[in-house]
Formats: sequence, structure tokens, C-alpha cells
Amino acid sequence: MDNQSVILAVANPPGSATRGIVRASGTDACRVLADAMDSSCHGANDVRARRRGVHVVSLLAPSIRALAIVMPGPASATGEDCAEIHTVGNPYVLERIIEAVITRSGGAARRAYPGEFSVRAVMSGRIGIASAERVAASIMAETDADLAAASMLQTGAVEQSTARDADEIATLLALVEAGIDFTDQDDVVAIARPQLLRRVCSVRDGIRARCAVAAGAESAQRAARVVLTGKPNTGKSSLFNALLGQTRTVESAQSGTTRDAIEHACTLPGGTEVIMVDAPGIEDAVHEVDVLMQARAHEAINRADVIIRCSAADDKDPGAMVETHSTTTRQATTIYVRTKCDIVNVSTTTNSHATIATSAHTGAGIPDLRNAIARAVSKHGPRNSHEFMLGVARLALLKEAANALDEVVIIDAPELVAAALRTALDRLGEVAGAIPPDDVLGRLFSSFCIGK
Repeated sequence: MDNQSVILAVANPPGSATRGIVRASGTDACRVLADAMDSSCHGANDVRARRRGVHVVSLLAPSIRALAIVMPGPASATGEDCAEIHTVGNPYVLERIIEAVITRSGGAARRAYPGEFSVRAVMSGRIGIASAERVAASIMAETDADLAAASMLQTGAVEQSTARDADEIATLLALVEAGIDFTDQDDVVAIARPQLLRRVCSVRDGIRARCAVAAGAESAQRAARVVLTGKPNTGKSSLFNALLGQTRTVESAQSGTTRDAIEHACTLPGGTEVIMVDAPGIEDAVHEVDVLMQARAHEAINRADVIIRCSAADDKDPGAMVETHSTTTRQATTIYVRTKCDIVNVSTTTNSHATIATSAHTGAGIPDLRNAIARAVSKHGPRNSHEFMLGVARLALLKEAANALDEVVIIDAPELVAAALRTALDRLGEVAGAIPPDDVLGRLFSSFCIGK
């Protein structure tokens, strides 16, 4: 991992804004930024001298005035010297600033990789792995509930329980090594294997239990996905817009208008937040674009927590689609809906399935459907806050520790037992606060965006 270069990134979301930020971090960050400023401006000298504070500067390319904020290390976000240029939020201007800084740096500066600012903060000890995982979860959040869940990652409970496990394994390792080093001395009593296995299994089982709780974190850390599916031209897009209370997708009587899975956050009765998905209509693929549409539709269905199976009120065979396309890889709840009921009156049963009659035009049945979706989402059970206490990095470390303890159970050689205990102790120590290995860091920070 390259920790020597000065890293640069635009710290704004994509698009234009009133203000734009170019962020830099590295031992030589202040000098690199100062080289891209007009040296006749007093603020540029303050930046070069690493004077903490906000300074007015003049940039050389583009030739504009800006503010420079200097945050010398180690009292900075990354533990290194950090500096930012604040100027207009024009993406073109920000890009020109970065290019100018890199060009004038003499090879000392480069663009940051995703998550690299947070990597450096972890490596310098400015933040722990739990804080980094909270940043990652915040980046991936789709709703307010997801943001609240992300905040739960910052907790000391995991570190405390893991520290207790590490202390127990350290004790066991000391006893095993004592048996190896002083096996010829009668006054040194090494731990008996039955006792060793009992204590090792107790720690391992506790770790496995915590990992099992976190196994559902992928679905728990996001809002439930509610997917509208059915044949083409069944009024899915109109129903989608009616459920959202706004026009999000194109409504047309022409078949095949929806060619991709359209997603939008939606708040249901009781404040439940979900991701509503309008999937392409299910039909036999004829052209290449049809194949892609069907792939999108089935991908959306396979990721669904709740499936809204739509059929038009005038459909003579509404059950055909239900029977043919009912497979999903999740334990999704299915709600059957008849659309366009302002045109044709329908029965509330279809092939023995209870249905909800709706009309996107008149609004009939929409409140009932929203309530039904809220009930279906609630059947998945309330979110357990413990599920948010483990992120990908710490979960991987705990699994490695448990795997190492499995080896203790199946091997007899004391030297190999000690080696496995050392591995488990290293992994537990990393969860309890030490810096995790590069491969685990890579798994975590690959989900970050540039500039974080």
C-alpha cells in the first residue's frame, strides 16, 4: 500500500454545487498545494508553512481566488498533513485544480483510490475499524433507517466481548507453550487436553454465535425491497407512481415502456421505509433488448423481500404469470394485485389467492395496498441492533479466528496447537482494536467512494 504519495480527490458529490472541495492528504500535502498557488499571495506562504487555519489564496490554474484550509498532522482526519481548497462547485474547475496540482507536484501527488483517506486514518490510528465500517455503511445507505443502522456500527460491545475472548486465548496459549518449553520439568503443569478443548470450544462457539447473528446483516442493513412485477402493460408503472405519490416512471398504454428496474425510496404507513422497484414486464424474449429486460426483471425479483404480482382487471388469465414466474432466491412475501379496476370490476380472489383491487387513476385500493406492504415488511421481524455491530472487516476477522480454533480441536501436536492459538489471538486482537491486515482492509474499503 502506497502511503508516501500525496493523495487528491474532489470531496463533493457528482454534479455542480455552490461550493467545491479538493482534498489532499500526505506528508507533503501543504507543499504540493502551495506549488499550485500564486506565491505572491500571502496565503500561499501560510499553506507552505503548514500554518493551521483558513487562508485566502490565488490559484494558478485556473486563475481564481479560493480558500485553503490547513490541518497539520497528526491532529488531522488522516493523521497526516491534510489540506483542502474550497472554491466554486463547478466540476470542470475542480478537475482542472487537481490536474494542475498533480502536474506541478513533480510526481509527489496522485489521485486517491476509493476509501484511501479512511485507510490512512485507520493506519495512523486516528479512527478504529468500527468507525471506518460506519463510514462504509453510511455510503451504502439508501434510506434514513439505513443511516440509523450505520450509526450502530460504532459501538464498544464487539471490542469488549472480543477482548475477553482474546484474554482467554492468550491464557490458553501461555499454558500450551509452557507445556512445550518445560515438558521435562515435573513442577510445571501444562493444561490437560480435555480442559483445553473445553475452553477453546467455549470461545469458538461464542464467536460463531456472534457471526451467525451478523449473517443477516446484508438484508438488515438495507431497506426492504418491494418489487412490482407482472406481464407487460398491466399498469405497474402507474401503480408504482401512485404508491410513491409522485411521477417517477413513464406511464404509457404501449407495451414494454419500462425497460429497466426503476428504484425509489418510499415511506409506508407507520414510517416504514422501503425501496420500491418497478421491474420490466415478464414475457417471452424475442429481441436482444428483450433478453436484457427479462434479466433485469428476474434479478429484481430474486432480490425482493416483498413481491407485488400485478395483473390487469381485464386479463383473462392472470394466474399464468404467477405460476410461471414464482421463483425467488429469497423468502419473499407475495401480494397479489389487480390493476385498472376503474375500468373493469373484478373479484377479490384469483386462483385461490386473495387480491387487492386497485386503480392508479382514481386512487382506489392504494391505501389498502400500502398498508398490506407495511404488514408484509413487518413480518420479517424487527431489526436487531446487534446485527449492525459487525461489519465486513470485523466479521471476516472473527471467522478467521473461529477457523483457527477449529484447527486446535482437530490437531494433537502441541506446536501446531500453539500456532493455531496464535493465529486466533492475532485475529481477535485486530477486532479488539489493532490494525487489521491489508486483505481485510481491502475488502472493507473497496465499497468506499473517492474522497472518503
